[in-house]
Amino acid sequence: MTSHPGDQRPWHHHYQQGVPAEITWPDGRLDDLLHAATSEYPENQAIVFFDRSLTYEQVNRTVDRLAAGLQAKGLKPGDRVSLFMPNCPQLIIAYYAVWRCGAVAVPSNPLYTAAEFAHQARDAGSRYAIVLSMMYDRVREARDETPIEHVVVTNIKEYFKGPLRALFTLLREKKEGHRIDTTGDAHTYEWGDVLADDPPQQVDVFAGDLAMLMYTGGTTGVPKAAMLTHENMVANSQQVRAWAPEAEAGREVMMTALPLTHSYSATAAMNHSISAGYTQLLIPDARDLAMLLKVVNAHRPTFFPGVPTLFSAISRHRHVIDGKYDVSSIRWCISGAAALSPDVKRKFDELTGGQLVEGYGLSEASPVTHANPLDGSAETGFIGYPLPNTDCRIVDEETETEVVGAGERGVLCVSGPQVMQGYWRMPEATADVLRADASGTLWLHTGDIAVMDERGRFSVVDRKKDMILAAGGFNVYPREVEDALFEHPAVVDVGVIGVPVGGQDQRVKAFVVLDEGAAADEDELISFCRERLARYKLPNTIEFRTELPKTFVGKVLRRELAAEEQASQGD
Repeated sequence: MTSHPGDQRPWHHHYQQGVPAEITWPDGRLDDLLHAATSEYPENQAIVFFDRSLTYEQVNRTVDRLAAGLQAKGLKPGDRVSLFMPNCPQLIIAYYAVWRCGAVAVPSNPLYTAAEFAHQARDAGSRYAIVLSMMYDRVREARDETPIEHVVVTNIKEYFKGPLRALFTLLREKKEGHRIDTTGDAHTYEWGDVLADDPPQQVDVFAGDLAMLMYTGGTTGVPKAAMLTHENMVANSQQVRAWAPEAEAGREVMMTALPLTHSYSATAAMNHSISAGYTQLLIPDARDLAMLLKVVNAHRPTFFPGVPTLFSAISRHRHVIDGKYDVSSIRWCISGAAALSPDVKRKFDELTGGQLVEGYGLSEASPVTHANPLDGSAETGFIGYPLPNTDCRIVDEETETEVVGAGERGVLCVSGPQVMQGYWRMPEATADVLRADASGTLWLHTGDIAVMDERGRFSVVDRKKDMILAAGGFNVYPREVEDALFEHPAVVDVGVIGVPVGGQDQRVKAFVVLDEGAAADEDELISFCRERLARYKLPNTIEFRTELPKTFVGKVLRRELAAEEQASQGD
């Protein structure tokens, strides 16, 4: 780690008692975390999912069986495997089986359309896919446009107990009128048919090898895949674990509600839990508050990673307020994705008796880099202090080469073991965000404008340029929406922005210029996008214009559109 101007890393002086400035982590692979937890806590509940629980011994055994089955289908170290599922036991098992084979996990948002899934699988070069049956139609539609050769299909009810499994089957058959039929689809297998009885072959895969392609808008808003190694993610899980020194290995309960296909949940919930022998409570859809709160009431989670909108919804829920649901077990919550308001923090802390604090990260850093202390000293308005073994600095906005002092705004840069190796097959984009200084230290330039105070606390002044924070904590990058609209033959120009709708959420608004003589209305264009984009990316409104504000070189000025929208609302 390199020196910081003035007081070297002043944040170390303000860490919570028990949090070390530096930590060590296992020099191995991600699946070694599961081996270690199984050895230490074989009978501990590893996963609770609806009416079923799995011990660490059971999870590890199933990981072995799936890994062996995938190897029998030809999976080799370095192969990419697309994972297309909501939170369920199969997703955790699939992650760790892929890593046990030395392959690379490529998680896909379960809300993706067939076109979005195809683009990602094609870019990653995925030869294998493991999908939930309710998403299989999208994979089938996309398959010819991808290099996918083998597909494993699993059903959400695989890990239900008898009565719930029977009820779920009845409801789905009544709703859909049929079950997913893979008959005749080449190299397509049912989950149970892939699980092998023989142990998997041992493979030579090391800490520095690629483990994950995590797709992100990056620091420029163009979707790309952050290359994360086993060491990146193991180290980050241990950095997060060190941030809660009062937590007891083998005893805590993790609420895993955010999608495990997102880097935050994969690290702060899944890998963190497995490294410490915790129990994970899996929630397939965090927007189903009634189900989530029933799980909280029944299973008493102590950790709860989330986003401000989720914590706000819980704190405003009438049955939480009236005491029907008891949330007092929750002790530690790190909130990401958007700024945490003082009101949300205050209400949630009062209801739980725990600590809700803001943190910060990005997929390019596995993703967690900052968090506020969990000892009651946290103040809103800050993303907190850098985690152990993480160095940070602020550089000037214009050249991003000169380090600025405390109190001065600039671009936030991060260095540490959790920083990615680069963007998949994008050397120019990699060189733009990963830059070595004169001492040879590699810095990740986040693109976020931030300030560090004298204590070493950081605050973000501006979010990543133009990124839209949609309801549910999802990131929407305007370029994706613009590209979809540009495919319509009547559209000749388009700009997309986020419009605040209260709290932390934004809605997507598009400004469109139609070709001369062409006709299209708002409903037509939104329906057109619905075939190409996940629901949370769809424009809520479309405004038609004769021209859009642009730079000298012809780039649409989204910030000017945002300013005009704000002025039109009278703000």
